[in-house]
Amino acid sequence: ILRQLLGEFPAVAIHLPRVRELARRHRQLSIVLDHGARPDIAAGQWQPWAADVAALAHDAPNVVCKLSGLLTEAGSLAAPPPPGAVQRWAAHLLNTFGAQRLLWGSDWPVLELAADFARWRRDTQSLLAPLNESDREAVLGANARRIYQRAG
Repeated sequence: ILRQLLGEFPAVAIHLPRVRELARRHRQLSIVLDHGARPDIAAGQWQPWAADVAALAHDAPNVVCKLSGLLTEAGSLAAPPPPGAVQRWAAHLLNTFGAQRLLWGSDWPVLELAADFARWRRDTQSLLAPLNESDREAVLGANARRIYQRAG
């Protein structure tokens, strides 16, 4: 039964060690980490988030991560995120989880609290530009179809 279960975790950075332990104990459970564990990008938070994300990706192959929600963590309409504000965090998610374990999401309509959909789409295209077409397709849709079909 656990082979067919999928857990979506709207974790924040402080929850990453617990998600890692759960994933290690229940390797047959597929886990989707929402919004990259919502690092506080506006405050420049890097550690321990970066180390904990890397440890989770390394130790728990049953965890995939949504590339979403980062612009919302980087600013607001009152203080819009500057161009490239999420690049460091998004690149870290791509580098640690890899293209086959990253799922793109729009975070719409919550995204509208910080930026519009076109901005997030442009930022995503820039991040994924160095990838080959197959890896870009994986992040932008194929991974989600694979993960959610397996659980359905």
